Amino acid sequence: MKKKREQKSVALALVVGLALSSLNFTSVAAEEEAQVFDLDQVVVTATKTEKKVKDVPAAVEVITREQLDRRNIKRVSDALTAISGVFVKSNKGMMGTTDSITMRGFGNQKQILILLDGQPVNDGYNGSVDIANVPLETIERIEVIKGPGSALYGSNAMGGVINIITKDKAKQETILRAGIGEQGTENKSIYTSGSAGKWEYFLSAQKTSLDGYITSDEYKRALVGSDKAQNPGKNGLDREQYNGKLVYHPDDKSKFSLSSGNNKYSYFYENATDRGKRDADSWAFNYENKMTDTSSLKLSYGEQKIDSWYVSTSYSSKTNNVSSYTYSQTPSKTTQAELQYNFKSGDKDSLTVGYARRTEHSDSFGKTLTAASNGRNLTLTTANSDSNIGGKTETDSFYIQDERKLSDKTTLYLGGRYDDWRFYNGYTYGYDSATKSYKTNNTAEGKADSFNPKIGLVHKVNNKLTLRSSIGKAFRAPNVYELAKDWESSTGAIYKCNPDLQPEEATNYEVGLDYQANKSLLAKLNLFHTDVTDAIDKKTYTNVAGRTVYQYINSGKAKVNGLEIGLTKRLSQAWSSFLNYTYTDAQVTESSTAPENVDKQMANVPKNMFNVGFDYTQDRWQGSLIGSYLSETNSPSKQGQTGYGTYESYFIVNTKISYKMTKDTMLSLSVDNLLDREYYSYYVAPSRTTYLELTHKF
Repeated sequence: MKKKREQKSVALALVVGLALSSLNFTSVAAEEEAQVFDLDQVVVTATKTEKKVKDVPAAVEVITREQLDRRNIKRVSDALTAISGVFVKSNKGMMGTTDSITMRGFGNQKQILILLDGQPVNDGYNGSVDIANVPLETIERIEVIKGPGSALYGSNAMGGVINIITKDKAKQETILRAGIGEQGTENKSIYTSGSAGKWEYFLSAQKTSLDGYITSDEYKRALVGSDKAQNPGKNGLDREQYNGKLVYHPDDKSKFSLSSGNNKYSYFYENATDRGKRDADSWAFNYENKMTDTSSLKLSYGEQKIDSWYVSTSYSSKTNNVSSYTYSQTPSKTTQAELQYNFKSGDKDSLTVGYARRTEHSDSFGKTLTAASNGRNLTLTTANSDSNIGGKTETDSFYIQDERKLSDKTTLYLGGRYDDWRFYNGYTYGYDSATKSYKTNNTAEGKADSFNPKIGLVHKVNNKLTLRSSIGKAFRAPNVYELAKDWESSTGAIYKCNPDLQPEEATNYEVGLDYQANKSLLAKLNLFHTDVTDAIDKKTYTNVAGRTVYQYINSGKAKVNGLEIGLTKRLSQAWSSFLNYTYTDAQVTESSTAPENVDKQMANVPKNMFNVGFDYTQDRWQGSLIGSYLSETNSPSKQGQTGYGTYESYFIVNTKISYKMTKDTMLSLSVDNLLDREYYSYYVAPSRTTYLELTHKF
């Protein structure tokens, strides 16, 4: 049954793709007039300098402001689903609280670096990111750099770098949005920008709420092991976002910018106590100065504070009643300061040098308590400390990159980054079974250094064909969660810290090409191979007392072989279409924690992904239709399984159509899962869901 459903999904995806690719809406002459994709578009993430897409030694995708408005995109993760090589895992539909982004065979969010205007936003506790907390209205574009980026960006950038770039050229405008939809969804937002003399400002506020949907009758049965358990009800969300940016231009060559934001959400189960909250505060300062025609300076500093908590319910397998509630809170703080200097040396060399310092401080508190809930409200009546863990990491980094013109057609990029990392002030506080009391233990310090070089070559064969190749290393330093987690759970399991963890490392080899056949047709091809060593994984064993013990260790090796093919075609002035396919063979080659997984596809890495779609814009109408196929992403032990707790293969279609009622007012209708496909993404995925939105500008 599973195999038949997967075959049907593949067949449907191919049929839709072939149908779209065969469409012809206008004459060839009209096609020639419409540019399908601007390879001359300037990006800043690939080289940390302003370069055209066609000139950088990496596979780059850009999501434009126009695409954000035209396509069915309600949060940042929606914008990434149609990009080759990028996998968006979403377990609860429009809630977005569990969204994670992985790419290039790396199946964990902590192995992908997410930036907001160049500032890392990965959580200092476990490397996770809540990108749904970035309001869409403030975004100018999203730059996706596929492949290792540690030579410029350091830790976390093993599979790639995603830079969310907000607007910095103000228009005198105010935009109001109001939307309603199924699952009890309500959304209201306001965005305003403008200028006064040398000052520019950007302000936004957004409030979203939804009641959610019933994830599955199996949810609670899986927790308590009883077919008689009642369903916990829908799982809902309340989210608020407030963001602002102020830009000052003292002259034509320099600018200062100061940005700040508060983004928070709370989620809940309608008929259960389980719920959580995440509150993030951030601010950043940036200074840029184009000192001369051949040199420039950048200085930045940013802070991010995150406080998250959740209450989970434990059930008795014998009585089917609640046995206890567990309250967990995790505050964290990250800071990053960076100084970058760009200059030309002679006629052939352009150099970038920089220094960065990043600190991460996090704690985690666990308590057993009595709790009661009523819809969105929660009452905590008693609490006792059970376990605390925490610690700090800091990294000092130096990087250099040389862009050397070998000829008019060939450019060599050569660079590397040195990171000096250490973990300190680690501690655990919990129940000691030997002394039968709570106590604090200091953990040992950990330290490591890593040098990650990269060499890239860009060769323009002619005005249509550009070739790229690169070899580079990448690494990810262990986080506080992996280093310091040390406690005994109420079930008797033991979690042991490991301050001796070393960074996991990868070496990547890649070749690619862009072929611009004409102004209306663009083809892309990327081939890559990655070797991973010292992979960090959870070891599970039984101690002499017969209790289960968990500990993170450097467990083994893996290899990834991948292929990405993309085709974008302008069909007419009004219509454009795209196709892309990704094949990723990611296997564990050595493992001391799970030798049974060797030579099997890694969890959270789909072997096959396929996207097809088209966009339409003409007169008062605009819209998009995008179909996406994804093979299963189960862990090796669950591969081939279906139902609750698994990640099944699927092919879904999402669409959006908008009508401009007046010059400043637009009405939009979005439909998720248009074909109403049934599949599990751990929980059952949402059925067909509609959303109606009204936008007014003045």
